[in-house]
Amino acid sequence: MGSMRTIVKFAITTLKGGVQDRLLQGLILVGLFLIVSTSVFSSFSMRQTLEVAVNYSLSVIHILAIVLTLFFGLNLISKELESKENYFVLTQPVPRSSYVLGKFAGFLLNITAVILILGLFSAVPLLLIAAGEKGHALAWLKIASALAGILFSCSILGAVILLFTSVATSGILPFLMSCAVYAIGENTQPVKRYIASGMAGEKLPQSFKILMDVVYYVFPNFSLFDYKIYAIYNLSLPGTLVLVSAAYGAAYTALCLFFAVILFERRDMT
Repeated sequence: MGSMRTIVKFAITTLKGGVQDRLLQGLILVGLFLIVSTSVFSSFSMRQTLEVAVNYSLSVIHILAIVLTLFFGLNLISKELESKENYFVLTQPVPRSSYVLGKFAGFLLNITAVILILGLFSAVPLLLIAAGEKGHALAWLKIASALAGILFSCSILGAVILLFTSVATSGILPFLMSCAVYAIGENTQPVKRYIASGMAGEKLPQSFKILMDVVYYVFPNFSLFDYKIYAIYNLSLPGTLVLVSAAYGAAYTALCLFFAVILFERRDMT
């Protein structure tokens, strides 16, 4: 019970720090400006204005959420350790696991708030565009599912960043490694499908195929959480896909946090 209170306290402190972060505030303002420009951008399309608007809004939210995850996630531990802001706290009889989990919970609250705010602001231009499109309706539930998919991706990426920063002595290496993990995770599924389709023929050696299988199962599959296509064209979103991806995201996040806690507890703070 005491550990839970400690986690909540760290989460609230992290949430307040994120709200006061100028980088966070600046990116939100940029995101709001881009979302307001949805009407202008979608006007370039003469036939699929609403589809373009939905794609544009969700893409802007996705990009900004990932950028915020990278920069805000890197500052969760590494910035405080470099400046020695929390050395006093960590030398007290406070479980380091509570510190790590509380930091992650605060990070997740910040990212959730950002996605919700951007999603609400994006609803205004979408409603205006939908009002002028006869016979076209917005798939709000599928748009909400797409936003949830973005949150799943940010959750996994944040846990990966926390895992790297729990052992790194600077913020540069975790940043580069996190970017690499995200880039690989976004492309493993398309590459695996391409290989499985047989379009590559016999040009690919067997060792490369085995390597791709290992990469596919080790790195997070961020493509699994991309529901934008269902929201854009109002396609039927399989419930099993959402449940499987949610379970996968929760399991991968929990696994990263588990190793992050173990590594951070063994870290020498002297």
